Amino acid sequence: MQSLNARRAASAAGPAAAVAARARRAVRARAGGVATSTAVPLPVSGAEQAAQAAEAVKAAAAQGARLHSVVVINPVNEKAIRFSSTEAMDYPCSNMKEFETLVGVTKDILRGVLGGAPELRVRRIDEGGLDGDLCAIVSDGEKRVMAVVWPTAEKLPTLKKLAQDSSIGQLIIVNPLWRTEGNLVSEFGILPWDRKANEEFVASFFPAYALFEQRIGAPSSVNLARGTRYETGAVLRILKVGNGQFCAHVMSADGTSQAIGGFDTKPAYRELEQLIAKAREAKLEIFEVARAASSLDLEAARGRSPSLGSDDDDAVPDVPEAAAASFPTREQLLAMESDPKAVRRILLGLGLPGSGSAGKIMARAYAVADALAAGASFADALAAAQKLR
Repeated sequence: MQSLNARRAASAAGPAAAVAARARRAVRARAGGVATSTAVPLPVSGAEQAAQAAEAVKAAAAQGARLHSVVVINPVNEKAIRFSSTEAMDYPCSNMKEFETLVGVTKDILRGVLGGAPELRVRRIDEGGLDGDLCAIVSDGEKRVMAVVWPTAEKLPTLKKLAQDSSIGQLIIVNPLWRTEGNLVSEFGILPWDRKANEEFVASFFPAYALFEQRIGAPSSVNLARGTRYETGAVLRILKVGNGQFCAHVMSADGTSQAIGGFDTKPAYRELEQLIAKAREAKLEIFEVARAASSLDLEAARGRSPSLGSDDDDAVPDVPEAAAASFPTREQLLAMESDPKAVRRILLGLGLPGSGSAGKIMARAYAVADALAAGASFADALAAAQKLR
């Protein structure tokens, strides 16, 4: 398939080419009477996501906005290893780890907005402790940009004070935890005038950037007759930048994605179901790619696949370029020795054998990490690990 080969060639050329290829593969579709515009490329790494969000905030500020809302995919668990991963890990991290990671992402966004390497301050404004309703304020010393991470409805009085503070330049809320729909009792107050005032205040934050993932149906279920997953449903990443549409991208297990439609407002689950049904009826390439990437036969054969140095492109397991930068270092792997199952999942996600003792699993991972540290290409690093049976 031409576009799949184009993506492989782009990956070999580097991250910039891969992003360009994703942009070229963006399609125009129609869903619920709403036509999409040319899709903004999905970020292929956490760093690229933060850079996109920073540019979106800067663009909104240039148009006069001061209050901004940013929603990002938190790069934890499986997404800490490979940002494009869509299958959950067996042992998710703690709530505190999620919070600390999101604070780090917020720092990257603020650095992108401010430029350079400003000194940033983090101040917790929750009740303390390891879990619960964690919340923090991140800002530079001059308060040119300030962000509130994980605000809940209980933090609305604090947010209102910050919004009224004229000494603060740009104010950003990052991944707010309140829900504006679907609750029997509104989080914004019982009395109608209180609720209306709070809803209007929240709506005053311009939605500068939003990227989130949504699973529709059960794409991981196995079709035993064909030995494949992804026969129904899909995993979507939905991206909105500035005044653009909510653009839905179908994700494949190998990191490939394709834009299939867009919406002027945040789509409901049912709308996304209908969009996927239309895209499947149109036999878009991404669904065939997703089926092939999740084939049970392919998963069983990966441990016997030819060397990644082979000239046969069809025999090369497809590995996103961003995986090289996110693969754990030897020091990080040492810290993971107590959890070989997590390391095994990393290896399997890259098409490497996951069988054998914990020592063999760690040896393969160390082989990749050491080769990358020595300056080898990612393909050569994986080939070195393939030799360890």
